Amino acid sequence: MDEVWARVVLVSVALALAVLAAFWQRRRRRSPIREVPSGDLSPGVYFFSSETCSTCARARDQLDHALGQAAYTEVRWEERPGPFSELGVDAVPAVLIVKTPGKGRLFPGQPDQALAEL
Repeated sequence: MDEVWARVVLVSVALALAVLAAFWQRRRRRSPIREVPSGDLSPGVYFFSSETCSTCARARDQLDHALGQAAYTEVRWEERPGPFSELGVDAVPAVLIVKTPGKGRLFPGQPDQALAEL
């Protein structure tokens, strides 16, 4: 009888772990904000844009109003595509906040959430 209960407990634990893993994966996919290795970028705010981006002008205006033009660095796809692939920036506009060398937090879309974190 003890062997039956041990198997029931093992199966229950395995099922609970599977449900927890599935929940964690689903939660990660929902949140577009993610930690990224920032490579050799120094601490600061980086705005990723493109000439063909229809919403980048609005995002730029938000950053200018909230921070001022000198408080962030704009990285344009047409001028410097390298950082886009290195950092996993697959859509613009996007804001990268680097607080610690080597670690950054990427915020895709309009900069509302990024500005809230500053």
